[in-house]
Amino acid sequence: MMYKSNPLKEIVHPKAAFAQLKEAERVKHVAIVVLILLFSSIVLSLLRAYFGIGTEELTKHLGRYTSEQFAFAQLLFASGHVLGGLFVPLLFLFISSIIYYLFFEMDFAKLLTIQLPVLLIFLIEDIVLFPLQLFFGVKDLFSPFSLGVWGPYITKHAFIWALLRNVSVFSVWAVSLQIIALRTLTEKPVQRIAMIVITVYLFFALLITACTEFPFSGS
Repeated sequence: MMYKSNPLKEIVHPKAAFAQLKEAERVKHVAIVVLILLFSSIVLSLLRAYFGIGTEELTKHLGRYTSEQFAFAQLLFASGHVLGGLFVPLLFLFISSIIYYLFFEMDFAKLLTIQLPVLLIFLIEDIVLFPLQLFFGVKDLFSPFSLGVWGPYITKHAFIWALLRNVSVFSVWAVSLQIIALRTLTEKPVQRIAMIVITVYLFFALLITACTEFPFSGS
């Protein structure tokens, strides 16, 4: 039996899709889907850079730069967005698959396949957030879909604010989907699967937070 990777189907009908994936001997279209998701992520990153989303800290110091220096800084900003749109999904895709392989010893192609709907969920989150950022100036750290909006009421530490940003409606959706996928494919105890999936997600959340430049002066 051959299974064709379809992240949208896996999001809408996860149990049926992953049951078919479990029985499959081969998986097709994984590379094509990866390329489509990466291309979409890069395009969205370019749009964010083009409209200057996230450049608040840069424009604060506009008076310190000559026009040439500011143009170069904008170019670096855009390049960083594009590289982030490419490498962050790739790192998530392969590192998480490798970690799950060490725990569950599943077919690696199937592990890659169940990460793709997760990437799609996070891409949907960025797409939904984009018009709010563009038209209403909503910042990443204060996404209305995440706990980041509660950060200033909980602590003054920007690191905690950024960490809370990674706990959103979409991340809960993604974690739940991965638990369903691994439970269907491995039949391991759901408590063990949930613990591993949540730990892996927290690892990435901490990594992303540690690499984030906070647009805040407080600490």
